[in-house]
Amino acid sequence: MEQLPYVEVVGPHQTRPAEWPAELGAFADVLEAVLAGTHELDAIVEGLNARGFAAPDGGRWTEASLRARLAELGRA
Repeated sequence: MEQLPYVEVVGPHQTRPAEWPAELGAFADVLEAVLAGTHELDAIVEGLNARGFAAPDGGRWTEASLRARLAELGRA
């Protein structure tokens, strides 16, 4: 199983800009909740879908859509 790299979080929102739009804040919140229980990519996708949090296209998350979203946010 592929895992995302482990990153130690030292504050409530270590890398979250205060001016983020509400939808990015919601994504960050649900992602934090999922990451509290797993770092395996397939399990993260499953956790996002289980919580009913839609992918950017309005559908279900896939490994590819999660990778794309994280890459997009990493460039922002």
